[in-house]
Amino acid sequence: MTVLLVILFFATFIMVDYIRERRHLAREAAARIAATPPVEPAWVAGYQLPDDRHYHRGHTWARLLDRDTVLVGLDDFARRLIGPAESVQLPTRGDWLHQGGKAFSLRQDGHAAEFVAPIEGEVVEVNPEVRQRPALATDDPYGRGWLFKVKAANVGSNLRNLLSGRLAQRWMEDSREALELRLMALSGSVLQDGGEPVADFARHLPAEEWKRLVGEFLLT
Repeated sequence: MTVLLVILFFATFIMVDYIRERRHLAREAAARIAATPPVEPAWVAGYQLPDDRHYHRGHTWARLLDRDTVLVGLDDFARRLIGPAESVQLPTRGDWLHQGGKAFSLRQDGHAAEFVAPIEGEVVEVNPEVRQRPALATDDPYGRGWLFKVKAANVGSNLRNLLSGRLAQRWMEDSREALELRLMALSGSVLQDGGEPVADFARHLPAEEWKRLVGEFLLT
């Protein structure tokens, strides 16, 4: 009987150690993936659009880290739409997000822009660098400016609702065209010669016009 108890003790110890090691390796793998420089982004309609992630029509993106953990951020279109972020309001660890539901907000020059979640699940980590330096979210939206990680409830069905590849490229082209048309209707002062939006054009628009523009493109 004593021998059996000793065997069970060591078997339990080995199993617990094995589980801890597996979890440790999984965390290390996720950290390496998150720290890996993003794929060199393609340029579509004048905007960076890395092809290693999936895009929500509200201009947020999701990048798969492992089978059920996803990295979330905003895209280049949104970055230029709102201008440099001065403050940020992110979800907290443990929050449950719904795909297409409001998830976070950025504030610039008195304007607040709300963003939707590209994927459903539980927030498991928030980028501490962005909390300390909000401008990082718009300075480097595909790299160090990632916002948070989500443990997705159903990765497959969530990703199927997003855009990637040629569909994402076409969507970005349509977004660029729609933006130029809106800006032409609002104020010629926010367009350069040739139809290019001026840098940080949000500052050139009245608050109500900017709010409507942001709400339309960010789906909020």
